[in-house]
Amino acid sequence: MGWNTTSDLDKFLVAADAYLRARAAENIVLLSAVQDAVAGKRSRSGESLYGWWEPPDGTGPRGAFLHNPSLPLLIAGQAPEISAALAAPLARAGRVVSGVDAPTDAADAFAAAWSQRAGVAVKIHRSSQVYRLADTLHGLEGGPRGRARPATGADRLLLVEWLRAFGNEVGNLAVLPEASADDLLGYGGAVFWQADGKPVSMAIVTRPVAGVVRVNAVYSPPEHRGRGYAVAVIVAVSRAALIGRAREVVITTDRARPLRWATRLGFEMIGERAVLSFGPPTGPMPRLTGPLPRIR
Repeated sequence: MGWNTTSDLDKFLVAADAYLRARAAENIVLLSAVQDAVAGKRSRSGESLYGWWEPPDGTGPRGAFLHNPSLPLLIAGQAPEISAALAAPLARAGRVVSGVDAPTDAADAFAAAWSQRAGVAVKIHRSSQVYRLADTLHGLEGGPRGRARPATGADRLLLVEWLRAFGNEVGNLAVLPEASADDLLGYGGAVFWQADGKPVSMAIVTRPVAGVVRVNAVYSPPEHRGRGYAVAVIVAVSRAALIGRAREVVITTDRARPLRWATRLGFEMIGERAVLSFGPPTGPMPRLTGPLPRIR
């Protein structure tokens, strides 16, 4: 069967939604993007392309993708051969792919196939580890003083400032911090850790989808780092999510900075993810199957 593609979001949901939700923690990035599309946050004018991969026996999807031309291609599914096969239909459709965001082996395979077909160079933008918390959250003894509180409209300027600072640090500048701040304030997605009457750390959480909440970003200004504030705010938002509508909490972290305290809190690593960007040819393509070069 192979890859099926469509610009019709409803058709895509009929075909692939059950597959995505069956392993929601692993597929949460694509699920969140689809949820945004359903809510109308991104254009439904046909610019975005969706797709799912079906095996020859017709037993149901084994992979899926979402391509918004302004963002990296999102792929759900671990099989590298399926991801590599996606390069051909995207090229035939005349899609301009700026990068790929997928499980590491899938991202690596697609990038190799796309680089060969499109003649572009590949740059490692970000490599992360994915952790999942289910059922029980353990606290850390001797945590920092302070408390968690949701960001409010009065915090908008600070929230915009910290979102911009976080984007500059991780190189994620695709979303305007002002628009992101307004969205987060609309559903309570930004939470501060406050000590001595002022915010010292921040966590960003997504809306629940398929019973999963993702901690999308954690940021502490340099002067407040190394004091446990980031861990404290992660514990706070995770506990609130599990008390609320979520069954699981997912968090991603830079591969170079693993969450050494994750297992003590009850998190388990469920995979690795990479964001690769494409550009003019500059030399041999870096591969993710070997040691990663230093991420700058």
